[in-house]
Amino acid sequence: MEQLFKIRNEKSWRTLLLTETTLQLVNTDYKTIEDFKEKYEEKGFLKKRLEVSILDITRISHSKKNGLAVTITYNDNNKDTDLLLNFTSEADRDAFIATVSKPRNLTAGEGRQSRGKAILPSLVGLGITIFFTWIVYEDAWVLEQGGSIDTSGRRSLYKMAFKWLAEQLGTTGSLVAGGAISLLCLYFIYKNLQSPPEEVVYAV
Repeated sequence: MEQLFKIRNEKSWRTLLLTETTLQLVNTDYKTIEDFKEKYEEKGFLKKRLEVSILDITRISHSKKNGLAVTITYNDNNKDTDLLLNFTSEADRDAFIATVSKPRNLTAGEGRQSRGKAILPSLVGLGITIFFTWIVYEDAWVLEQGGSIDTSGRRSLYKMAFKWLAEQLGTTGSLVAGGAISLLCLYFIYKNLQSPPEEVVYAV
């Protein structure tokens, strides 16, 4: 029986069709199985597709708390590859896992995430915070020197948003705000290094 799932991976997968033998993923929203099948093979400049055989899946895991993000480990040319899927509800997550784990006889167990996996979201957040803080600080410095910020061209909305933040925070405020968020990220990194979150693991 085929099942269609909405996936909410930012800037990535949006719809998943689960068949008896494969997972088919695309970075476009489809509302029905018929619509998915009709347009799945259509080409587009920004369109991405991925197909994974269920028999190649060796492991499924998700956090024990707030576990809508599911990590699929599958064999890709004799190499283990991880695929992250963010489901929209626990019901969808459970239905997906129940269907995929059956052909491979995957059984559930509990453990803790690896330290690398546990701190990855906070590391990404720290990197993004430092990058945005630097942009806002540079804009604030230019404005404080009496200069102007060019907000035209591509990504003009982002440029206007950064300019507005720079005007509101100034150089000192941007460093303080960025520093506070960075400290929060560092706290979560330290916390997860000391005690990685528990996760549910489905494996052979």
